[in-house]
Amino acid sequence: MVVPLPQVHTFGDWAHQAIAKHYQVILSHEAGVLADRDPEELHQMRVGMRRLRSVLLGLAPALMVPRAIAPQQVGRYGRILGQLRDLDVMGMTLAARYLPQLPAIEVDYLGLALKKLTKQREKQLEKVRQFLASEIYGQFKNTCRHWLEQPQYQAIASVEIHLILPDLLLPQLSALLLHPGWWIGYSPKKLPRKHLDELFATQSPVIHDLRKAAKRSRYTMEIFTPFYGSEYGEALQKIKKAQTLIGLLQDDAVLQAFLEKALGKMFHQELPTLCQIFHDNRHETWHHWTKLQHQFLQPQYRYQLHQTLCQPKSMPLAAQKSMSN
Repeated sequence: MVVPLPQVHTFGDWAHQAIAKHYQVILSHEAGVLADRDPEELHQMRVGMRRLRSVLLGLAPALMVPRAIAPQQVGRYGRILGQLRDLDVMGMTLAARYLPQLPAIEVDYLGLALKKLTKQREKQLEKVRQFLASEIYGQFKNTCRHWLEQPQYQAIASVEIHLILPDLLLPQLSALLLHPGWWIGYSPKKLPRKHLDELFATQSPVIHDLRKAAKRSRYTMEIFTPFYGSEYGEALQKIKKAQTLIGLLQDDAVLQAFLEKALGKMFHQELPTLCQIFHDNRHETWHHWTKLQHQFLQPQYRYQLHQTLCQPKSMPLAAQKSMSN
């Protein structure tokens, strides 16, 4: 769906546009999730919920919203969808990425875990269907639709958006850059594998939280891409890359936790090839991650990011181009 740029560029206009966009994404995938024919439908609906929550949080100074669409509530709805999506990702990853690399004996053993995963998914799918048929979800939709028809704003919503973009975005960037996850495993030299294994075993929750912080910042920053140039876009791509690399590390950790629960703590004895692949992938991903980590910890790069956010255009770039034609 293409959402046109608002004619009046106030803080409230942009908040309304963003909420409307993500609400429509959620609605457009609802039937597909219920039909359960394509896992991409669930993925897109979950992303819509996540982005809606990020908008409600990131643009909160402009908004007055009822409890049914408060960020905390939308976060709960997203987690219900997320539990099913996580099972889908595990199943697809094991079947498509890892199964073809295993010897026959390990394929058979991993099949036991996949059967358990299928049963878990059936139960979680039923929970999602119940949620989408629930009064709570119906109230969410009705409240969101009513708010979009008759939005309620704080006084600052009337201010032109370009005047407050630095004030809005800099705190989110600062929260991302100050996250302790950037410093985990930081070293001018390459860390030995044993040390990395200890980091993965003890610091995974902090690294995962950094991924969530990157996602929150990116979702809000993406709303205002039209007010910035190429440097802003490049910064967004690097934040997205950080999120992706951390996600790869986390996905393997989640898979191993599932296999331990499904097959027992000694599953690695029955799946030595798979465990070695996990190990090698983790270290390769970490190698790519450290390059990005070092860049984000450079004072000059951090200063450059702040300077970029401090220089928005007075109107969206698309509008500037249309006026010049």
